[in-house]
Amino acid sequence: MRETPINLAVYLPLLLLAVSAHEAAHAWAAFKRGDPTARDLGRITLLPFVHIDPLGSLVLPGLLLALGSPFVFGYAKPTPVNPGRLRVPKRDFSLVALAGPAANFALALAFTALGTVAFRFLGLDAPAAKVVLGAGIVVNVLLGWINLLPLPGFDGLKAVYALLPDEWCWRLQKGSRWFFPLLVLALLFGWFDVVLLPAFSLGTGLCAFAGTGMPPI
Repeated sequence: MRETPINLAVYLPLLLLAVSAHEAAHAWAAFKRGDPTARDLGRITLLPFVHIDPLGSLVLPGLLLALGSPFVFGYAKPTPVNPGRLRVPKRDFSLVALAGPAANFALALAFTALGTVAFRFLGLDAPAAKVVLGAGIVVNVLLGWINLLPLPGFDGLKAVYALLPDEWCWRLQKGSRWFFPLLVLALLFGWFDVVLLPAFSLGTGLCAFAGTGMPPI
């Protein structure tokens, strides 16, 4: 995303909503599967300040902006999950991991539905609304897609724990310490470009279906 004032004004609130929904979904799923840890910390909420992580929400985006990265990315405070309190620890841990991306894809579909009703069925002509709804689609598709990558610290890796031996799960979880440096390197060197192409294709298709057109990025 190019860091123009207009882009920041449009994308920042949508990114905060997407991240908050993502983390709140993790907390809600964990509570439903028997672990109230995140619920007790007030993490089942869409209020952004509850989920903001100083390093991932402020330092990382600021560093990428300063270094001229073509993408600006951040992450929220991880939702605490105690596997020992889940009813079926490995299976439920994977379900909790999938809840975050699922919330983002659900939001993308909700923005798509709003656009379809407003611009296709009702025939409204509202360019600003088209940009906002289109941006909402793109932000949530990208966030959901990125988190499904099978990399340390990402939900995609945690989602396969249910299929792996306990020892492998432990080793992979320890590998999450490399999340931040790997993420910065991937963004700076453009390693995500190819991986993100399917997400951009999906986002473009949903925007076209909704009648919003692809928003400026």
